[in-house]
Amino acid sequence: MNLRARRAGEALIIELDGQLDFESTQQFQDTCEDLIRKADTKQVVFHLRGLRFVGSSGINHFIRVLKEFNSFAEKPRLCHLSTEFMRMFRAYQSVRNPFEILEDEALAIASFAESRPGKPMAKTKSRKRPRLTGPRRRGSA
Repeated sequence: MNLRARRAGEALIIELDGQLDFESTQQFQDTCEDLIRKADTKQVVFHLRGLRFVGSSGINHFIRVLKEFNSFAEKPRLCHLSTEFMRMFRAYQSVRNPFEILEDEALAIASFAESRPGKPMAKTKSRKRPRLTGPRRRGSA
């Protein structure tokens, strides 16, 4: 497996290429932790266009690494997933939610700005709420 890292604004982009299997997962974890520590950022995007998993152990360990990143960084973003991996990661995302999946790198980077605390929420049209109580009955207090 090959791993390339670069900066895009405040985000660290980690591009993965090749196979991620049981034998390479520990190296993957150590390298990612070292990169994040040196980059001094809490925003990490995993660019997965060239990644191939071999066996479920590679996938499971990759998910475990993402969960660990949540303890010292913002929720990692994944982008450029193949259709096959998209379905698989969506299943993990809905159950454990250790990451966000976005279509491409630009959207992944922009999503960090949208999730910053204190950022005003986008205004939405206000709607009248439906009445939750029925009409008052005569003779009731």
